[in-house]
Amino acid sequence: MKLISGLAAVALAASTLAQAVPATAATSAQAADAAGDWIAAEVPVALAGGAFTYNPGQLIDAGLALSATGHQAEAEDVSEALDPFLVTTEKDQYGYVKADEYEFVAPYTKLGTGRYANPTAKATAFTLRAGLDPATQYSDVDLEAQLEDLTNDTTGRIEDDSTYGNYANNIGQGFAVEALANLESTETAKATDALLAQQCPAGFFPLDVDEPCATSPSQPDVTALVVISLVESGLTTPAVTEAIADAADWLESLQLADGSFPGDGGAAGANTNGTGLGGWALGEAGRSTAAAEAGAWTRALQVSDAGACATQAPTGAIAYNAEDFAAGRANGLGTARNTWRIASYQAAPALAWAPAASGPLAISTPATAAGSSTVTATVTGLAAGEYGCITFGSTARSVKGTGAPVTETFTLPAGPGSSTFTVTTLTDTKSSTTTVPAPTAPTANPTPTPVPVVVPTGSLKASKVELVRKNKVRLGVKCVGTETCEGRLVVRSKKAVGTGADAKRIVVARAAYSVEAGTKDTLVLKVRRAARPALQKGRLRVVATQSANGADTVRTAFWLKKA
Repeated sequence: MKLISGLAAVALAASTLAQAVPATAATSAQAADAAGDWIAAEVPVALAGGAFTYNPGQLIDAGLALSATGHQAEAEDVSEALDPFLVTTEKDQYGYVKADEYEFVAPYTKLGTGRYANPTAKATAFTLRAGLDPATQYSDVDLEAQLEDLTNDTTGRIEDDSTYGNYANNIGQGFAVEALANLESTETAKATDALLAQQCPAGFFPLDVDEPCATSPSQPDVTALVVISLVESGLTTPAVTEAIADAADWLESLQLADGSFPGDGGAAGANTNGTGLGGWALGEAGRSTAAAEAGAWTRALQVSDAGACATQAPTGAIAYNAEDFAAGRANGLGTARNTWRIASYQAAPALAWAPAASGPLAISTPATAAGSSTVTATVTGLAAGEYGCITFGSTARSVKGTGAPVTETFTLPAGPGSSTFTVTTLTDTKSSTTTVPAPTAPTANPTPTPVPVVVPTGSLKASKVELVRKNKVRLGVKCVGTETCEGRLVVRSKKAVGTGADAKRIVVARAAYSVEAGTKDTLVLKVRRAARPALQKGRLRVVATQSANGADTVRTAFWLKKA
């Protein structure tokens, strides 16, 4: 959409999202709220500077945006500020009347008397969206009665009552249908039929009444505004429902791959006015995916520079295009401030459909890394079009979210120490630390520790059941290796023997032995007298324990049985 003024500014209307805000994540709501906060702060400044003197329609645009972003009290304030613009005979320094019966006036254009349908319809629709009564809200005019009076009882079309002819167009007709429907006027049906009759077979609405479809230039903003008004009207007849669907199909067919909309007439260079209105209309029409893409593209031109990345542009403001965005960040708004205002009025409502982040804000870097090496910081939790600021020491970099992880590389200091990386948005801050370890000091060759001499005990050879003959048992010991196997052998009962308090494990036999390396020997052990009664009762489970100084203890279990 072009930034225009004068009578054509009637077309620059916006609708309310407050009554139809989709359930999106907090980041979307915060973006829309930030835009509303900035607009609310700018309206008094613009009023004091006379920004609306010849373009009071822009004041309504501001009010519609405020209502759309949930700033209803401020929208009511706009309605009060609008009152002096509706009917006035005030003249400027050249003797020309500034406005008459709420006319949008180009500077220094002399007016006759008249009542104008487009502005009347727009003001009435805005007043209703602000939750006020258009019949009684203003000092010198009953907008409800005036709108009905300017609606032709036969054709349903709105028409100017002016010596300068009739300048009513289809945007004004859309506002009229919205207002008349919400006022439950008897004029609603014919006004609606008159509007729908203007829709072209392709689905779009031309600006001028009865404009030939074949030669009408592509003006997506006109169709977007009509769609918004039809949705706001609350009408759900099959004809209205079909008209909204066809118009939404046409808008989607124009949308570019990055989510933006081309300028009027297909001109190159997308902007937030047209894209904001297109996304807003698609969102109202239930095309949430397309609306999200337009919302993300719009959010990327909204100032949300946080922390050390704060710029000269004010938080929440929306630039008209990428060039204005870059200039505003670098140098402030300056003489382009009103351009930023108008862009924000039109674009802010679309932010409510911008996609949410996939998860909470976070930043990750390697836990450790070498000095002077390059490390990658990965940021997650930035929604598409949302800005974050990564700081590392004195370095600050602005990064734009894509809906996926965003990465930036940094070079670590040469020496040991910890480096902190922080990502900051308007609502959150997260950090990650990477440590460069101190170099490890070389260690001196340690004094060798004497290796203790381990005396092997040999391998005890015992069958599962060894027989006891004449109170003697024979066990074999095999010595493998190059050292003599020496040790002590003690055979004990595996379990306690006896009854009651007298039950205990008993020593069955014991002996010392020495077996030459590479040989085997047979040990003859004499069963001790105390163990003999246990053998008289049957088999006795025993454990033979081999031990020697400096050697591991070895245990072997088997049975003893009297032969």
